[in-house]
Amino acid sequence: MLSINKRKYLKSLNNKKHRLIEKKVLIEGLRIIDEGISSGLNFEHIWISNRHDKHSVIYLNLIKKIKTCDIPYTFEIDKDIQFISNTKNSQGIVALLTVDDLFNENLHFFSDKIVILDRISDPGNLGTIIRTCAWFGITSLILTKSSADIFNPKCLRSSMGGHFYIDNCVYLSNKKIVDFISLHKYKLYCSSMEGKSIYNLESNDKWALILGSEAHGINEELLVGEKITIPKKGSIESLNVSIASGSMLDYLTRG
Repeated sequence: MLSINKRKYLKSLNNKKHRLIEKKVLIEGLRIIDEGISSGLNFEHIWISNRHDKHSVIYLNLIKKIKTCDIPYTFEIDKDIQFISNTKNSQGIVALLTVDDLFNENLHFFSDKIVILDRISDPGNLGTIIRTCAWFGITSLILTKSSADIFNPKCLRSSMGGHFYIDNCVYLSNKKIVDFISLHKYKLYCSSMEGKSIYNLESNDKWALILGSEAHGINEELLVGEKITIPKKGSIESLNVSIASGSMLDYLTRG
């Protein structure tokens, strides 16, 4: 049974300040928790509402997987699950993870293909970009400190498990990003409306792609690489950054 103090502690993790202090994160929902188990994550505990359909094939399969992986779990009264949940229509399942089990922040382990996100303030866009990166096999992310929290509940939901396939993730200042890219000799591409067509680029085995917000673009301190763009064919003024990320990564990861 969840004690009052435990419920309050878990509820506090919905707040960024407490997530940073505790280095813990709550995730919820059948699909994302199932994805996390399949990717081999070490869950500290999983709490399941006692109102779940005990004959549901989805729940039965998930509980079987939880048992097989020897993950601690308990059934709790629905009111307690709803209390710690961050969603209006909770699916009645919440899990606790340690942040350090998700990402490595050591830059020495970053791959030869990196996505850098500058001032991506919308957590929904951020989550979609994370899932897109996972789809294209991008496992290393750098975010500027003015970007949204990668563990924001909306970001977690929109990534739909994409977090679990990112090996390296770190927040850095603009200067540290530029220094890192220069020191390790990445070919730097900067997404820009005024850039060179991405379809005219020569292939490169070691690159970093910077994506900026639709509203503000990329900070001038980071515009030290080659500006590239997706050629516009219609009349719309700009392209959502999460959509642009998919188009650019599709081309950059070919071959």
